[in-house]
Amino acid sequence: MRWLNDIGYRVRALFGRKAMERELEDEISFHLEMEARKLEARGMSPVEARRMAAVKFGGADRFKEQARASWGVAAVTDVGADLRFARRQLGRHPAFTAMATLTLALGIGGTVALFSVVDGLLLRPLPVQDEDDVMVFWSPYNWRAIEFDFARGRLPSFDALEAFTNEGFTLRTDEGSSLHLATLATAELFDVLGTQPLVGRTFLPEDDRPGAEPVIVLSHGLWQQAFGGDPGVVGTRIDVSGRPTTVVGVMPRGFYFPTPEMRAWIPLEMDPESESYQNNGWLALTGRLGAGAPPARVQADLEAFTAALRERWTYNPSFDKTRNPVLTPLREYVMGDVRPLVLLLLGAVGVVLLMACVNVAALLLAKASDRTGEMAVRAALGAGRLRLSRQMLTESVVLGIVGGAVGVGLAVAAFDLLVAALPLPSGLSDVISLDWSALAAGLVLSVGAGAMVALAPMRRLLRGDLSDGALGSRRQAGLAGGGTRTQKGLVVAEVLLCVVLTTGAALLVRTVDRIRDLDAGVEPKGMSSVDVFLPVNAMDEEERARFFRVLVERVEALPGVTAAGLINRLPVRDGGWQGSVTVEDRPDLNEDGRRPSAYWRPVTPGTFRSLGARVVQGRGIEDGDRQGATAVVVVNQAFARSLWGDGDPLGRRVATYFSRGEYAQVVGVVADVAIEGLTGEVPPTLYVPWDQGLRSSEYGILTVRTDGDVDAFLSAARSVVAEVDPRAAVGRMVSMTAVMDDAMAEPLRLRFFLSIFAALGIVLGTVGIYGVVSYSVQRRRGEFGVRMALGAEPRRLLAQVVRDGMTPVLLGVAGGLGVALVASATLERFLYEVAPTDIGALAAAAGVLTVAGLLAAMVPAWRAGRTEPSAALRGE
Repeated sequence: MRWLNDIGYRVRALFGRKAMERELEDEISFHLEMEARKLEARGMSPVEARRMAAVKFGGADRFKEQARASWGVAAVTDVGADLRFARRQLGRHPAFTAMATLTLALGIGGTVALFSVVDGLLLRPLPVQDEDDVMVFWSPYNWRAIEFDFARGRLPSFDALEAFTNEGFTLRTDEGSSLHLATLATAELFDVLGTQPLVGRTFLPEDDRPGAEPVIVLSHGLWQQAFGGDPGVVGTRIDVSGRPTTVVGVMPRGFYFPTPEMRAWIPLEMDPESESYQNNGWLALTGRLGAGAPPARVQADLEAFTAALRERWTYNPSFDKTRNPVLTPLREYVMGDVRPLVLLLLGAVGVVLLMACVNVAALLLAKASDRTGEMAVRAALGAGRLRLSRQMLTESVVLGIVGGAVGVGLAVAAFDLLVAALPLPSGLSDVISLDWSALAAGLVLSVGAGAMVALAPMRRLLRGDLSDGALGSRRQAGLAGGGTRTQKGLVVAEVLLCVVLTTGAALLVRTVDRIRDLDAGVEPKGMSSVDVFLPVNAMDEEERARFFRVLVERVEALPGVTAAGLINRLPVRDGGWQGSVTVEDRPDLNEDGRRPSAYWRPVTPGTFRSLGARVVQGRGIEDGDRQGATAVVVVNQAFARSLWGDGDPLGRRVATYFSRGEYAQVVGVVADVAIEGLTGEVPPTLYVPWDQGLRSSEYGILTVRTDGDVDAFLSAARSVVAEVDPRAAVGRMVSMTAVMDDAMAEPLRLRFFLSIFAALGIVLGTVGIYGVVSYSVQRRRGEFGVRMALGAEPRRLLAQVVRDGMTPVLLGVAGGLGVALVASATLERFLYEVAPTDIGALAAAAGVLTVAGLLAAMVPAWRAGRTEPSAALRGE
């Protein structure tokens, strides 16, 4: 078992080193003592005998090193020695260490945090079985129940189909009423998703049939929040929108569909006798593909299905489901088109990390130049180039590890703030978490970053001449050689990367400015909204109508409120509620398939004033426009323009699906108000009196304009609703300013991140330029002293230093503009009325970096121009 003894010996050499060192010292002392005694026996004095014994032995230190090498652990002990030396070196230069550590920490921390976002959105599996087989049909939330039943049996490529929609519901417990979002789905939902409940069961085939017992499946979050995680809640009845409903199951933690905002799943009643079954297009369809279904067969089934739809129904061109049938993978549907966004931000923070590595490499290169003498002495004492390079690599890796540790700490501390600031679809921030594997990867990345920054000084060390470095002048050890070229090359790279980041930020700044200049048709300042839900099964139509009427009256009476109203969908934010329109004086448009479509908005008399919407012709909705009075409607400019061109719309009559074909007279025209987002054309919209269109609704959005503090009103709104009827539940409460900001979330927040990255890049680039120029001035101080003594003018020295410093800056700016012209195309989908090659943005980026470089070069140049010849020469 010789190998086992060898391992034991090496382990003892590692962990019992002090004892082995003592044994080695004792052995060498024994040999010297024995040799000295022999010499004494020949007549030498004790002192002379000991001296001659040491000379004859040939140097104890050499034999100690040979003995230690024979222990077989030299590589490990050398690494330990390198680490201790690296710690001392970094401790001797605290300013350098702090700057380099913070620089790397920002890059590594940002990379780790954003990689966790990428992992949560793009890599981590969805909480469904075989997610790649689950598809969402085209035209979501436009399918009718009758069309869904028609699809069953006509798509053999699918093992299961289901229909769903989303709706708010009130949950009443002992603590009061609360508002939540639920998915209403057919009984096949969980067959398509393939997910089992944590407790209880999911839907049975009979749960969505007319007259079935009301049941509900709870999310894990709602189960914990409202019922304390009690398993006994399964089988009990709870109050859901005023209707006793049996809890049949609880889904596991982490499950969601279609978004994390959904807190429960309720069977969607499929009653062929109901008008909603025939005419209400509000469903989305999903299906699970059969095992091994080839794409060609799936496409053939879709085309056959759309052909059958075309034969059965005639569609309005705006809602024609028979055109371009497309299946969207579940991940893309749930996550939205976030891949370009998160990858763009990850790339941007990667650029910052690369700049950080380049900057630290430049600092290390300058530091290595100061240590040329030290390296020469160590080389003269027997250290080889590889040994010295390994020491430098160890110092850089230690620096990277420290920076990585700080960066991981920053990522943990700021991760929630980062996710909250990202422009993600609603609810997705709840499914993103900082994974420990990402933190471990961050530490590995820090080691790689440390090794990367060591490449430049190691290259110079391996190629340089250390033979006379200990005696050479400072000028010889300076930056006049390859070190200067390397450092300037690093500055060029820094500036180039920074120009790319700054160009992206400038493009987003211009985009946000363009969007803010758009007229949304509302006045956001001083305006807020409150979503209010009523328990539909616990209040009859008259009670609901009375509630909303009293609520508006109570709110209007509050101090500071100048206008209040109701609307079914908030401008800019909500979209929805649209249908076909019949125009009395346009028979050419009244045939099936040709009727125009318009958004439908029931409002109260105070709604336009609370929104700040302008009535540009005729009148708005008035108090007399109630149930039983003449049916009236106010149209927006887009509707009037599309139907009657330059003709007068007042007095015309229109009918909608929502009015059951009853004609209403156009009494006014209101300026176009944004429906979905701030960009794009405003669609035709009809505004009808609330009492004539939605008086029995269980849901309404209260719109309020105040001349005081909006936040103060919102804090009181919940109390006002509870005072009118405690069974009502309050949903979203937001200011219109916040709604407008959310509508610009993607470009606004992307601008924020790119601006932060660009600012950090400018700081790094400026520090790098300053470091190169300042170090060059320092190393050439003697030369400047001689030139000043010979009569050189200070301003000429200043100009030369600035010129030398600006050369890499201008090269970097030129290269950066070229790269930015190519890279900025990745931003095109985030821009609005701004070209990726916008000259203003490119000029701004180039100007900022040029000015920053000039300022960074001016400071050391000014110092060079004030050099005292005598002091400089004495230093040499």
